[in-house]
Amino acid sequence: MTAAYPVRVSFTNHVTAADWQALQQAGQPVQLGRKHGLFLQDEQSRDVFVLLHGAVKVYRTEANGSETMLTVRSTGDLLGDIAALDGTPRSASVSVLRPVTARKLTTEQFLKLVDDRDLHPALRRYTNARLRESDEQRVEIASLPVPQRLARALLRLAKATPDGPNQASLDLGLSQDGLAQLIGASRNAVVTAITRFRDDRLIATAPRRFVLLDLSRLARIGYSGPRSGSHSST
Repeated sequence: MTAAYPVRVSFTNHVTAADWQALQQAGQPVQLGRKHGLFLQDEQSRDVFVLLHGAVKVYRTEANGSETMLTVRSTGDLLGDIAALDGTPRSASVSVLRPVTARKLTTEQFLKLVDDRDLHPALRRYTNARLRESDEQRVEIASLPVPQRLARALLRLAKATPDGPNQASLDLGLSQDGLAQLIGASRNAVVTAITRFRDDRLIATAPRRFVLLDLSRLARIGYSGPRSGSHSST
C-alpha cells in the first residue's frame, strides 16, 4: 500500500474553477525571468501575484547576511496576499527559480476581487495550510535524518506526470544547494542521499530537475522511516 503524504499547498485547492479563472483574468499580465526579484523582505510594496506558470523561492536574509530558504511556490499559488490583507511589510523576499507567468494585482484590485467573490474563507484555509506546512518543515529539520527529510521534500513539491500513477516530476529550478537549504542540511549530505536514491531507482535527475520514479517507496522512506541501512545516514 502506498504511504500517505501531503498534497502540495496551492490556492487552487481552496477555490472553485470559476474563482481561479477570475484571478487569472484580473490585474495585468507579467512575465519574469530566472533570478528576477518580485519583492524584498521588509519593503512596503503591497502588490499581489497570481502564479500561472513557473516557480519562485521564498527566503529571509538575516542581519549577518545569511540566507534561509523558507519554501518554494509555483503554479496555483498567491504571493503577497498577506501584506495586501493586513498592510504589513514583506516578511520575506521572493525571486524566480523557473521563468514565471503571472497576474499582478494592486492591493485595491485584489481586495475588491476577494470581497466580490467572497474569497475570505478560501484565503484563511490557504494561510492555515501554509502555516501547517511550515510547522511540519521545522519539525522535520529538528528531528529527522536527511534521507527522510529529502524524501518528504521531493514528495511535497512534486507534480503528477502522465508517465504513471506512481511517478511524478519536480521541475522547479531547484539546485542541489537550494534543496539542501530548503531541508536544513549540508550540500554533501543531500548529494549523498540523492546518489543513493538514484542508485536505488527511486529518482532520476537532470540539471535542476528530478523525476520521481517510485512514489510508494519514497513515501515509505519519508513517512514510515528507512527500511534498510542504505537510507539511514543523517
